[in-house]
Formats: sequence, C-alpha cells, structure tokens
Amino acid sequence: MSDVGQVGPTRGGRYGSVYVAVTALLCSLVAVGLLAFAGLQLPRTVERDRALKEAVPCRSVPREPADCLWRQPFTVTAIHLWSGRRGDGIHATLISPGGGKWPTEFRNDGPVLSGLDEGDRVTGTIWRGRLVRISADGAVQVTENSPDALPESIVALLVVCGPSCLVLAVACGWRLRSPKERGWRRGPKLTAALAAGLAGAGLIAALVALKFGLPLWAMPAIWLPLAALATALAIAVGRQTPEERQAVPVQKTAL
Repeated sequence: MSDVGQVGPTRGGRYGSVYVAVTALLCSLVAVGLLAFAGLQLPRTVERDRALKEAVPCRSVPREPADCLWRQPFTVTAIHLWSGRRGDGIHATLISPGGGKWPTEFRNDGPVLSGLDEGDRVTGTIWRGRLVRISADGAVQVTENSPDALPESIVALLVVCGPSCLVLAVACGWRLRSPKERGWRRGPKLTAALAAGLAGAGLIAALVALKFGLPLWAMPAIWLPLAALATALAIAVGRQTPEERQAVPVQKTAL
C-alpha cells in the first residue's frame, strides 16, 4: 500500500478573496463617483426649485421662456403608463389649444396621469418655456421638467449610501494591502460586509421611496429595519472562522 501525501493549500481561496476585494472596491468607487455627481447637481436643482416656488403668474401669454407661471388647458393623448418592465418610461403627449404638441415625461403614474383617458383635458403650468405641472380634479402632478421631480429619496440616498460606499472602499483597500494572505482578516471582512449591507439597504429603501413617491421621512423608516437586518447578517459573516488551510483529502491506492 502506498499513500499519496496531503497536498498543500490551494491558491483558489487566496485569489478568490482578492478578486472579491478588487470587484467590491471598483463597484464602491463607481458608486461614490455617481453619488458625488448627483450631489454636485443638487445646488442647481435647489436653486431652480426655489425660483419655481417664488414665481408669480404671468400677466399675459409669454412670447418667450419667462420666470412667471402660465396656465393653459391641454388635451392629453398617447398616454403610456409604467408597464412593470425595467427601463420602461411614463409619458404622454399634451396638445395645446393652438395644436402644438408637448411630449411630456413623468416620474410616476399618478396622481393625475393614471386617472386620464385619451382626449381628457388637464390644466398645464408652463415655466421658463417648459411644462412643469399638470392638474385635474384638484390633483397635481409634476413632470420630469420640474425641479420638484427630483425625489427626496435621492438626497437621503446620498446621506446613507455615500458613507457606506466609502467605508466599503477602505475595507477592500485594507484587504488588498496584503494580497498574499489567504483570506480576509476579521476586521476588514466584518467592515466590508457591514458597509455593503448598509449600502444595499439604502439602495432598496431609495428605490421603494422613489417608486411610490414617498416623502423624505419615509426613507429612514424603510432603511432602519433593512439596516438592522444587514448589520445582523454582517456580524454573522464576520464571526465565521475561515479555514486558513485547505487540503486535498488523502487518497490511498493499492500497488
């Protein structure tokens, strides 16, 4: 009888953890970049929102884009509500009394557009040459051209996901400082898992708030239970004891 000796530890685990760290680092840096870009747009959007709220009704029909508000009736056609498919848009074409067509996009189906049929009439509000709101039966809905269309969930997403993505990037960089190590140390592993969980919870909460048009206060209410679950899972993952050595089982063959 002869034994085939135990083979030393494979490199798959070491390289696998490095690949995971590199992938997570790149994803977190991309996310931070996108959030930073969105944050840079906020001052301009806030300024436009302030200007819209301070705008007064126009005294006459504006001949060119103006800072005043002009309201006029429109006939709604070509209504397209969200079909449930990813990337599907919400839009309609509004026709002015003079026959002009105003293709308009919306962020949500309601509260006005979802209750309309082809040929229904609405009142549109024009500001700076753009249709920013429609109203019917006492309900008001903003269009994509309105500064009001910037969801408050985006602001909350910046606050929640921004720091989490930064922490995730730091944890992954910490892991990559020692690429020859077999696996993650407990500190970076727990930190990365927790940061990824909190960022994911923030993204889910933002998507839910965005989908249903919820106010800013709803974002923490959605995020907190998800964050608690993510924290518990991250602690469970971080407490796992990784095997530093993996060996191929001993094989015995008869001569």
